[in-house]
Amino acid sequence: MRGYFAAALRAQLAAGRALFLLSVAGVALGVGAVLSIQILNQSALGAFAGGVRAVSGEADLQILPRGPWLPDEVVARALEARGVRAALPIWRAEVEVEGAPGGLMLELVGTDLLAPVRVPWRLPAGGIAAALSRPGWVAVTPALAAERGWREGSRLDVTLGSRRVGLEVGALVDFQKLSPLASRRLAVMDVAQAQGLFGARGRLHQVDLLAEPGADRAGLARRLAERLGPAVRVAPPEQRQADAAGLLAAFRLNLTALSLISLFVGGFLVYATTRAALSRRREELGLLRALGATRGQVLSLVLGEAALLGLLGTAAGLPLGWLAARANVGAVSATLQNVYLLEGIEAIEVSPWLYLLAVAMGLAGAIAGALLPGLEVARRDPRALLAPPRLDPAGGARGQGALALAGWGLAALAWAWQATLGRALRPSGFVLAAALLVAVPLTAPWLLARAARLGRPRRLSLAYGLRTVGGRAGAAAVSAAALAVAVSMAAGVTVMIGSFRRTVETWLDDTLRADVYVTSPSWRRARSEAGLDPALVEALSRAPGVVAADRLRQVQVEAAGRRISLSGFDAGLPQSAGRVRLVEGRPEPALREVRDAGAALVSEPLSRKAGLHPGDVLPVVTPRGAVPVRIAGVYSDYGNEGGAALVSLPRLAQLFGPGAVSNVALYLGPGADPEREVDLLKRRFAGVPLLVRSNRTLRTEVLAIFEQTFAVTRLLQGVSLVIAAAGITLSLLVLARERAAELALYRALGATRGQLFLVFLGRGLGIACGGLVLGALGGAGLALVLVRLVNRAWFGWTIALSWPAGALGAQALTVLAAAALASLYPAARASRTPAAELSRDAL
Repeated sequence: MRGYFAAALRAQLAAGRALFLLSVAGVALGVGAVLSIQILNQSALGAFAGGVRAVSGEADLQILPRGPWLPDEVVARALEARGVRAALPIWRAEVEVEGAPGGLMLELVGTDLLAPVRVPWRLPAGGIAAALSRPGWVAVTPALAAERGWREGSRLDVTLGSRRVGLEVGALVDFQKLSPLASRRLAVMDVAQAQGLFGARGRLHQVDLLAEPGADRAGLARRLAERLGPAVRVAPPEQRQADAAGLLAAFRLNLTALSLISLFVGGFLVYATTRAALSRRREELGLLRALGATRGQVLSLVLGEAALLGLLGTAAGLPLGWLAARANVGAVSATLQNVYLLEGIEAIEVSPWLYLLAVAMGLAGAIAGALLPGLEVARRDPRALLAPPRLDPAGGARGQGALALAGWGLAALAWAWQATLGRALRPSGFVLAAALLVAVPLTAPWLLARAARLGRPRRLSLAYGLRTVGGRAGAAAVSAAALAVAVSMAAGVTVMIGSFRRTVETWLDDTLRADVYVTSPSWRRARSEAGLDPALVEALSRAPGVVAADRLRQVQVEAAGRRISLSGFDAGLPQSAGRVRLVEGRPEPALREVRDAGAALVSEPLSRKAGLHPGDVLPVVTPRGAVPVRIAGVYSDYGNEGGAALVSLPRLAQLFGPGAVSNVALYLGPGADPEREVDLLKRRFAGVPLLVRSNRTLRTEVLAIFEQTFAVTRLLQGVSLVIAAAGITLSLLVLARERAAELALYRALGATRGQLFLVFLGRGLGIACGGLVLGALGGAGLALVLVRLVNRAWFGWTIALSWPAGALGAQALTVLAAAALASLYPAARASRTPAAELSRDAL
């Protein structure tokens, strides 16, 4: 059998090179899509872990704040604990480098350069003395210095909030040497200097601990937690990586699910190729069986050929996936920075297990695609294989109806399970989506067979091709099924994105009520550290034309067992009534309770994930421990998946002490021009690091970030559609090969080459129409699942369903155009069939 396997494979390649290459391409694209997403997912977590390793080195434990920061005295108290050998205090913030082309944020870390803690980087000779004696001394990476033209002694101004600080490049330290995924933007300076220069005296963000040799880390963590109180968390460095993985869980899962659809669609191409090859080799396989080959040997032969096809596709998909990851690293990095406030991805690194995973998935997809045709031919009696073929086995009306009923029965069963037992399970939405994507392709043979009964064209034309595409379904049904899955995914995601965008636009219209918004360039990343000087806030509030100013102060705290953004605002301001849109609670009483009784409003994601509602209590961890804050209402929020809450500014000061506000919203008098006021404020405060934007500009920027977030999703949609278009080409080539005698008969009866070309072009469009009809049905169901179930369960957002007719219409036209293009080569090849091909198998 081994010798036969090699000989048969060579013969197949010679006879059907185009079919084989299309199948390899389908597997390659599917593997590339999955691999690229997994590379980006791994690199996202690697960038965070790299930053932790580059700073913390060999730390055994970390003391982290449950509130916004740690007090300095935590270091001394930790060192007094039995089992602690050394402690490394860390203060960190992202600061903006002024005048840097394209904008540049430094990940600035202040640490104790004299602490007896081993770190993975070393300062040059004399570096510590210089770092302690020269104000603004900072060590940066050689990569960043080379990029920006810095050298030792270079001066640069950075800003944090409205504070400007001059720094001097004192040393070039390769923080990426031990941790290649660490950011090149990492910069380190003395912690005392950082605290003094940036107005953060007495505040730390982290303390790294080195345990005594042989000490029990878990026991030491428990003792420290008891000693330091409930305002801190003691955990190993790995826990922070686990926290980041949890924060990105929904984002990573959605991308992975979408990429797997491409591999699923590629499996249809393998199915069609295998089925076509076995149809041609029926007599050959029948002879093998007659000569003593077992069913298992025949099945092994078929699956072995599919495995080889999968290996070749995987070999092509591995570099394709790496290139796709490189091409999309910017979009994913921007999402991490803008939405999740994590480190961006600056380099991608692929671990060997990812390549092994890609190989396994490519092989599994190819073998799964060939399994059904292989089982079908292996079960056949040798006499049936040697007999002339009868009607297409997939064309029986009864079998087609049973397949469709089985598919939609499975979808109905999944829906019933989700509506009852699965309601409380977060993955239940994905289970229902998978059932829909199984039901849709199983309906393709039935739909094409029904289409074959429509109309009776009187001549060979496009209409004749459209009608006859379902006459003997075969490869056409498989291609229509693959296209239906791809269209379902594309349409469902398009509706979800369009609904989300429309909801965000409405939310912005409702909540962006001020005319001008003022913050600092560093606020987007630094948040609670990026405060505005009180005198500056007062000057902004009293600027000509300003009738009211709404101030906002934000801190990151732990509440209800999760890390959230807690913001204080001017609850007593009349204009504050429009700041939020409540989904639970009455606006006026809720705001009055926030203003007068110190209550809180919680965001919808926090409400859903923590099970909080008006009247419940939000436990906010402060330096004095957990403080219960009554919930007055739940508001819509689409800017923070992790959860957020709002309290009045006095209440925030009561919980965490006084602090600088970070944002100011200005309301102008009637008839004022916001753009003119923006220009006036920029000129008046030209020397101050401020970001001044009108309502319209801010709205545009928010929507631009929204579009950037879904850039990778749109790419995955395109990949699946490309694979499906390749399936149309493949199916038409199979039809041309299988019906060569029929085409020869048409030519013998006087059909022109142009007529045969139009027939096959019509068949390609018929496959596309079948895929579009089923895709529209599946896409509508998938959109409902994504909007109503997946988004609510994983992100906590309520999205108003909206059907973007323009985008969906453009997709349909694109699919038809792609089908027409994919049909050109098979149609031209079929039209060249000579009458001499006429044989006993004609019909």
